[in-house]
Amino acid sequence: MKQIQLHTCANGMRIVTESIPNVKTVALNWGVPAGVATNKYDGASVLLTELIQRGAGQQGAKEYSNALSALGSKHYYTCGISYIRLTSTVLSTRFLEVFPILRNSFLEPKLLESEFGAVKRLCLQSIQSLGDNPSQIASIALNEAHLPKPFNRSGYGCQSDIEHLTPSMLQKVWKETFVPDGSILTVAGDLQHGKVVELVEQHTNKWFGKRNIIKEQSAASREQRHIEHNSSQVHIAIGFDGPNATDENTLLESIAMSIFGGATSGRLFTEVRQKRSLCYSVSAGYSPSKERSMVRIYAGTTPERANETISVCLKQLHRLKDGITQEEFTRSVTRMKSKIVMQSESTAARAGALWNDLYARNYTRSVQECLQQFEGITYERVNQWLKQREFGAITLATVGPNNIQFDYETLTGPDY
Repeated sequence: MKQIQLHTCANGMRIVTESIPNVKTVALNWGVPAGVATNKYDGASVLLTELIQRGAGQQGAKEYSNALSALGSKHYYTCGISYIRLTSTVLSTRFLEVFPILRNSFLEPKLLESEFGAVKRLCLQSIQSLGDNPSQIASIALNEAHLPKPFNRSGYGCQSDIEHLTPSMLQKVWKETFVPDGSILTVAGDLQHGKVVELVEQHTNKWFGKRNIIKEQSAASREQRHIEHNSSQVHIAIGFDGPNATDENTLLESIAMSIFGGATSGRLFTEVRQKRSLCYSVSAGYSPSKERSMVRIYAGTTPERANETISVCLKQLHRLKDGITQEEFTRSVTRMKSKIVMQSESTAARAGALWNDLYARNYTRSVQECLQQFEGITYERVNQWLKQREFGAITLATVGPNNIQFDYETLTGPDY
C-alpha cells in the first residue's frame, strides 16, 4: 500500500492522505481559495476567517466550540494571501466525529449578523495592536512595496475596507470564494485512504463552485518605505526575489540562505551582531512558494546604527557570491535534514508539508524523498549557483523615529 495517496473529487477538491502507522493522532490541513487577495475588499477574508468559527450547521457559536472541545480537537483557522486554511489535530479514534463538524464551518457557516459587530471590532483591534509590534509593521510594509497588488495585502486587512463591510457583503464573498475548485485537503495519521475519501465525499458531494483566478492588478513599486514610530529602535526589513518552489535551484538557494542567516551560526548573526554589535536581532529566511517567492532579511537596531546595519547586511549578502565553505555546507545540510526528520514525528507537520507541496509543486513528497533530494548536492554546486545568482531589485522598509536615508543605487549598484 502506498504511504501517500491522492484523490481528486468530482467537484475539483483534491485529497491527499499519508498513512503513518502506530501514531495516536490524525492531523488535517484544509485550505479553500478564499485568501485576502481573492476578493475586492481588503479585509473581507480576515473577517470571514473569524466569523465562520462562530456557529456552523445546526450549532451556534458556543455549541460549535464546545462540540469540538469535547472531542479534543486542537484546531486553528488562518487567513493567507490565496487561501483560508483550517488545521486540526485530534485522536485517531475521534477523527470520524470531528470532520463533519469542521466541515460545517467551511460549507455551512451561519455568518450570524449578531456576531458580525464583535468580529469587526476584533479585527480592527488587531490592526490597532500593530503599534505594539513594529517588526510586524516593517514586514507588512515590505510586502506592500515588494509584491504586486493584490498579493501585497496583509493578513490584518485594510481598516477602511473593514469598516465599510456589511454582513450581506461577507455573504457574497463567502459564496464566491469558499468553493471546492482549487481546494486542498491533506490528512496524516494511522488511517486508510479509502475510508478518508469516503468520509470526505459523503460530506462534500453537494458542494460545487469554480474559483476565480486572481491576476496581478499592478506592478510592484519596489520603493523604499519608512514608517514613523515613536521608539528608540529601528526595525529593518529587506526583501528580494527568490526561486519559486518548482525551480531546479530551490534547494541550492535554501542551503545558501540557511548559511547566510538561518541560525546563530549564520553569517549575518556572526558578522552583524557578534562581531560588530550593530543590532540585537538579525536573521534571514527563504520560503519557496508557488510564485512570488522572496528572501527576507530582518534586523532590529538603534537609529544611529541603522544605515551601517543595512550596509553590512547587504555586503554579507553579496559576499555569498564568493562562495561558501565545506564546513558551512555540512553544518547547514545537517540542520536541514534534522528538521525534516523531527517534523516526520508530527502528524500536523506532515499534513502541513503535504499541503504546501501539493499547492506549490503540484505533487507531494514523503519524508524519505525530502531527504533524498540532498543526494548529489555538494558545496561546489551551491557555489556555482551563487556565482551566477543575481539578487535583482532589493526593497527596503524601515520603522522607527527617523526616516532612514539609504542610497538606493548603493543597494543595487556594482559595488555590492
